[in-house]
Amino acid sequence: MSKIKRNKAKKSDLSAGRRPRQSDVKQLSVASILAYHLLPGVPILLCVIVFANPVWGFGLPSYLAMLLAIAIGLIPVQLGILAVVARKQNKKIRDIILFRSKMPLGRKLLWAIPILLFCIGVFMILAPIEHPLWGIFDWVPDWFRADRFAVEDASTGMLWLVIVLGLLTNGIFGPWVEELYFRGFLLPRMRWLGKAAPLVNVVLFSVYHLFTPWENITRIIALTPMVYGVWRNKSISIGMIVHIALNVGSVVMLAIAMLG
Repeated sequence: MSKIKRNKAKKSDLSAGRRPRQSDVKQLSVASILAYHLLPGVPILLCVIVFANPVWGFGLPSYLAMLLAIAIGLIPVQLGILAVVARKQNKKIRDIILFRSKMPLGRKLLWAIPILLFCIGVFMILAPIEHPLWGIFDWVPDWFRADRFAVEDASTGMLWLVIVLGLLTNGIFGPWVEELYFRGFLLPRMRWLGKAAPLVNVVLFSVYHLFTPWENITRIIALTPMVYGVWRNKSISIGMIVHIALNVGSVVMLAIAMLG
């Protein structure tokens, strides 16, 4: 096919609303990569502070404040960014989400299950070790730290609210949106970084969690295989399965601890 015919075919694909080939997707600059990864963490951080601060905020329990921040500062913000980008390109959100290669369910699970088990093991082993290492965060008040949620001070109604909201926001919709945004939208546009792209993506994804910086080491180690699995198979389904299962599992474990 000649260059002219290829260009016409590309324009025809775009005008028809079809997703472009991954090799045709415009790559992000270093500044854009940093901005797209880190700035969405700011509204989440601000929401946590406003909801949890006992002096001039709402004084809600820290974990509940984090869940509300996911519902208000994470999900709509990241979907909003995708909507703005898609609108500028005269497309729909689904048209700018890549890494949607079709895979048999069995193959997805063959990738997802070992990665999930690895993630669980890392969080169980490293998180208790890492938290005390971050002495530089000792100044952070307890009302901000979701990892210091005082279960014994919460009423039964509050506990059930946290469990239900946790399953919906932190368990399902939050990680689903994050995988669309970080792995479906950003990661394919970092292809120029080569094999380093997944590592850069997972490091910046971890740092974006401005409200839990004391988990960066654990989070990076745990999620790196997941991001490389998405990159290798060009399938965000793997990331969604692992991320949602991991988060739902953490909420279930918290529920058992709270109600047990």
